[in-house]
Amino acid sequence: MQLGKITIKNLGFETILGAFSFEREREQPISLSFSLWLDFSPIAKTDSLSDTVDYAALSEELKEFIRQEKFELIETLAYRSAQFLLSKSSKVQAAWVYVEKPEALPNSAVSAAEIKLEKSAT
Repeated sequence: MQLGKITIKNLGFETILGAFSFEREREQPISLSFSLWLDFSPIAKTDSLSDTVDYAALSEELKEFIRQEKFELIETLAYRSAQFLLSKSSKVQAAWVYVEKPEALPNSAVSAAEIKLEKSAT
């Protein structure tokens, strides 16, 4: 198996995220990056989308998942997003998620969380 990594960086969108009541009242921006590890050898042989992961479609599915869940904690969002990515394709062996919440604190302070999960660890 020749594991390679596909990465999507800075997927920006708005969602409900936060534990405080004022954070639950309106969507706020987040930026999400993720990586997927999968075997590149079948992909290299066929050069076919059917042998890999459609990361454009998966990005949209992940955004919809996050919007529906309306997480309170950024740590939970990161963890559950990595689980979601792992569950979407048997080809994905590991998933890394990095989430930034740029309006987390006054004066433009950013909070962030990240996690890497592997299939054997879930």
